[in-house]
Amino acid sequence: MKMLINTPEQLEDFCLKLRAANAPVGFDTEFMTERRYFARLCLVQVYAETPDGPLDALIDPFDLDLEPLLAIFSDESVVKIVHSGGQDLQIFWAEYGTALRNVFDTQIAAAFLGYGHQVGYADLVRRAVKGPQLSKTHQFTDWAARPLSQAQMDYAIADVLHLTPLYNELRGELERRGRLSWAQTEFRRAEEKACRVADDTELYRKFNLSGLTRRQLGNLRELAAAREILARELDKPPSFIMADLAMSQAAKEAPQSIAAFRGIRGMPGMPETQAKIFVTALQRAAQLPPDELPERNFGERPDPQTDNIAVMLGVITQMRSLEDDIARPYLAPRDQVTALAAWWLKRDGSPPPELAILSDWRREIVGNELLDLLEGRRALALNATPGEAAIQVVRLSGS
Repeated sequence: MKMLINTPEQLEDFCLKLRAANAPVGFDTEFMTERRYFARLCLVQVYAETPDGPLDALIDPFDLDLEPLLAIFSDESVVKIVHSGGQDLQIFWAEYGTALRNVFDTQIAAAFLGYGHQVGYADLVRRAVKGPQLSKTHQFTDWAARPLSQAQMDYAIADVLHLTPLYNELRGELERRGRLSWAQTEFRRAEEKACRVADDTELYRKFNLSGLTRRQLGNLRELAAAREILARELDKPPSFIMADLAMSQAAKEAPQSIAAFRGIRGMPGMPETQAKIFVTALQRAAQLPPDELPERNFGERPDPQTDNIAVMLGVITQMRSLEDDIARPYLAPRDQVTALAAWWLKRDGSPPPELAILSDWRREIVGNELLDLLEGRRALALNATPGEAAIQVVRLSGS
């Protein structure tokens, strides 16, 4: 019967054993985000395989100092195994200031081995290590409720029992195919992303910006930043404070009084203290000189020619993705391909942009080929030979 660690003595004893095991540590978390700005950590599941047998635990973070566990998680000499662990890493950074390093994400690793982009844990367990069909019965359970039932705890621990076998299988295959360093590049990016602090002044770019003047963009920028700060203070989702559509309308109308602000269609009945925060933001935006207003180039559709070139480049990236069993979003993200197309279309003599697609392993697989195509050294050709690839990349004579 699985027990819940919820005392300092239990946690200290478990972490001492985990340290002594000197083995990769698999972990997962259960958290709640409903009606909150900050995710609330509700449970940590940990698993490691040792010469003396499995070492696993469910750790209750409520009213418990996790420092012994955090010390292990932040230790770069210890491999941490996760599956799609972006949010897990973010929680430990946001709540405890702990940056995890030396992380092996089985979902990312699988993307370099032909399992597809963002393969699910249960599917990967079944396909990669021939594991059992995992239950999803408690996928949407209330993990903040106490006490946890035995069924909930059994479900939670199952999420980590297969991480070590997956690590052994996927890492071994990555090494055999010479791709471990490629995957590790993406592991490091995920670690860095988890510790990235968002810039509140850039949040307005996520809105529909079509039709807004530069002055209205300035209004929206100030409103979005004010809403985000208030949401953090209240620990509420930003949309609970004011809906996006109401934000956009407020940016267009730019009311300069609380009464006018509250009269905007779709505006929630918020306290006067909160309404004043937004009106002050709009008043601040009204004082911005023209050269401090955002440019009207965000969210606009690319030039049709850029789209056409990006589609052509995309043919090559899709071909190489299929040939090399690498999920296309990792090999050549669409925004990178579009940026490369836009650079070429300018043809102003500037060097190629600093893009991931033109560096490291990506350049070797597809980046050089894309540059050759843009510079006229290669071409796409239809192949009429039955049984062979319908489209080929051919090197032009004299290049």
